[in-house]
Amino acid sequence: MKGSKGAVLATIAAGLLWGSSFAVTKIGLRSIDPYWFALLRFSAALVLALLYTVLTGRTRRVLALLRNPLVVWLGVTNAAGFVFQFKGQTMTTATNAALLINASTLFVAVASKFVFRERFGPLKVLAVLAGMGGVFLVTTGGRPSAVVGAALRGDLLVLTAAFLWTFFILLNKQIVAALTVDVRALTTAMVAVTTAVALPVALVLGRGNFPEPCAEWWTVPYTAVFCSIAPFFLWTWGLKRITATTSCIVLLTEVVFALALAAVLLGERLSPGALVGSVLILAAVALASRDKGEEAPVGPDIVPEQTGAQPGEE
Repeated sequence: MKGSKGAVLATIAAGLLWGSSFAVTKIGLRSIDPYWFALLRFSAALVLALLYTVLTGRTRRVLALLRNPLVVWLGVTNAAGFVFQFKGQTMTTATNAALLINASTLFVAVASKFVFRERFGPLKVLAVLAGMGGVFLVTTGGRPSAVVGAALRGDLLVLTAAFLWTFFILLNKQIVAALTVDVRALTTAMVAVTTAVALPVALVLGRGNFPEPCAEWWTVPYTAVFCSIAPFFLWTWGLKRITATTSCIVLLTEVVFALALAAVLLGERLSPGALVGSVLILAAVALASRDKGEEAPVGPDIVPEQTGAQPGEE
């Protein structure tokens, strides 16, 4: 694939793969404890990342990044985000999870004004207002009485994950702005820290010992390969050839596909109020992405890379 058309297609493919993670994770959580699921997913991803690191001679770069406190905090926030998301998904739908997780773009739009002094134009204001209304409608279905129950607790846990990935994205921005980063090495370092943090969480909070094999175990390697490693590289390849703003908008395919797959595989349906809320969230994300002062990526598995080749990168 060459040129911007190929880059857009690669970004669409990344969005589709990331979008599939919500329904697939929901299936896995039927039998696998959420804390163990997080550990198993990133352990499998780490094996693949380390293999790639060794084969491409990036071991020293990874070790150097692991000594950087910002990179360590990157992995910590990533692990915490997935722990909250997976726990929340045991109580709420894959549809709600996909919509609420992508609200992190709105949080980044607000936080960037204070952290990076980015312009907070009318599009961002409109995006935040629409996003807040959308989150309310998705979590309550438009019924104020629906403020109790396991489903709402699950939504709030997923929303907490979205807040955590706001810090994740802001840390990424700071790392990329301050350092000449080999993104592939950074990915391996981040996954290594994520796995290290997920281990004690699974041992302390997980139900029982190491999960026994079950019919849903296929979801672990699937999410490790097709929801972590593969889409990241597709997205990075595309980002070198199109702008970050275009990438953000194209990645809305993640939410659309997540909702469609949840309907097909899990039989999930949005209530009329939640349907209006989902439209508001998608519109808010698009508005935040189109603002010239904001180039925040969408989704939890994204590590931003500056366009063009990095100095010293193979």
